[in-house]
Amino acid sequence: MVSAESVEEVIDTIEITGIPLAPKWVQGLINLRGSVLTVVGLAELINLPPIEKKMNILIMKNEDNRKGLLIDEVLKVIDIEKEQIQLESSSDKKYYIGATTVEGNVASVIEINQLIF
Repeated sequence: MVSAESVEEVIDTIEITGIPLAPKWVQGLINLRGSVLTVVGLAELINLPPIEKKMNILIMKNEDNRKGLLIDEVLKVIDIEKEQIQLESSSDKKYYIGATTVEGNVASVIEINQLIF
């Protein structure tokens, strides 16, 4: 789960131009309405198995910076209060905030800005 405040828009996957010798988590570059953005693979970045069916790119923003985050799909947009997040301060992963329960399933809450900006 990522904060909706960091998401500018969700787009269908478009042609991604690879970058030679880039880290495995950098998928490449896209041209989005005249702006060139770096696209990062979330799964590769946090050492999960690569997404097999890459369907969407989250366009993320942080002040004046924008990047694409390659994901399989957006399941749902929900409001979660801070009180609903079980904070995890002992994690060695700087991006991991904690976990919450959504419709009976546990979901990790991450600070996306720590990961890609």
